[in-house]
Amino acid sequence: MNSLKSLETTFIEAFDKDLGLLPSDTADVWTASRRQAIRSFADAGFPKRKSEAYKYTPVTKWMSEPPALQSSKPVSALHLPFSALEGVHLKTVNGQLSSPPDHLPTGLTISTLRAALETHPELVRGHLDRLSSGSAGDAFSTLAAAFAPDGLFIHVAKGTVLDAPIYIHHASVSPDALVQPRMLVTAAENSEAFVVEHLPETGAGAVFENRIVDVNVARRARLRHLVVYERGSQARFVNSLHAHQLDESVFSTNNITLGGALVRNNLHVVPDGEHCETHLNGLYIAQGGSHVDNHTLVDHVKPNCFSNELFKGIVEGGSTGVFNGKVMVRQDAQKINAYQSSKSIVLDDTSHVYAKPELEIYADDVRCSHGATTGELDDDALFYLRSRGIPPRQARVILLEAFARDVVELIPLDEVRTYLNTRIGELLAD
Repeated sequence: MNSLKSLETTFIEAFDKDLGLLPSDTADVWTASRRQAIRSFADAGFPKRKSEAYKYTPVTKWMSEPPALQSSKPVSALHLPFSALEGVHLKTVNGQLSSPPDHLPTGLTISTLRAALETHPELVRGHLDRLSSGSAGDAFSTLAAAFAPDGLFIHVAKGTVLDAPIYIHHASVSPDALVQPRMLVTAAENSEAFVVEHLPETGAGAVFENRIVDVNVARRARLRHLVVYERGSQARFVNSLHAHQLDESVFSTNNITLGGALVRNNLHVVPDGEHCETHLNGLYIAQGGSHVDNHTLVDHVKPNCFSNELFKGIVEGGSTGVFNGKVMVRQDAQKINAYQSSKSIVLDDTSHVYAKPELEIYADDVRCSHGATTGELDDDALFYLRSRGIPPRQARVILLEAFARDVVELIPLDEVRTYLNTRIGELLAD
């Protein structure tokens, strides 16, 4: 407790030294928003030991080795596997836009967040206020909102349908540092887009990336989102996504976690319109003592909506997997269909999985279900494969790949699926 309090003070003092805590009449909107965020962080502080939301992922575990607040020279990934695929390609350094494309499709705007605040204030201002006040996230979100020096802004204009994905290569990070990126994605009415993010291995050691992604999906818009996380075995990652949907919109996010020491995906989606469709999917492979926590909330506010969640995990080598998913149905949100499933395989006695699916329902005309299963590999299936002459190790990999494929197959990009299936096979064969 005392160490966390000391760390909170360190962050507040660092902010005060950089920007100052007191409001200024000459401060711009961006700086004022950051000051509000640090005040929200100071009021709430880090989640304490008794916090239910962090029951299986205590914050002291994240902060046992406090990251450096000053960033050193970034190091870059040697391999960007999606860089040759058709689409719009962006690169970031410490989460900040470094190489905007020269040519963009009509209807697509990409810029820094601060630049967008000047050119499109009506699209940005409300999101800054909401996250900075702490009303849409926990301490990690407000901390990132306070310290993010800038951010990435992606806007898909009304009626724009992008034929190819937007690929974001988070290609460079500073070793052993605290990196706090920020991103805002807005899909206007009747638009359609696919955003693919890749965080490859960079050799940056115990880098701690604490980021917030704010998504706004307007009426009848369709937005797909994919995050592939492959940082090194010492890396820490808090990925907080806040999505808001309006009538007849479709939003899907798929989080593939294939690396890192400590990973927490906070996924918070509010279908705030009728006839919304929401999909949350995830796959993680936890090895070598790593800890992966998927924490989701789908908050149904309006009636006649559909949501579905599928999360799968493979855990071995003294690792821990966590799934804590809640579906909330408000009193006026009648005729909701909501489904949630968590499935995990534990490969040895030193590893653990904690699953806590939840339904909180205040409406009476709904169809909702949830379930969680955790087990070992099927001995009968292993015996069948071995009886066909397949060596034990290869049989094990075949079954695990089949288990993971349900989530990977939900990605509608052939080249990305092929890459992921190859990488999963490599990880499981080690």
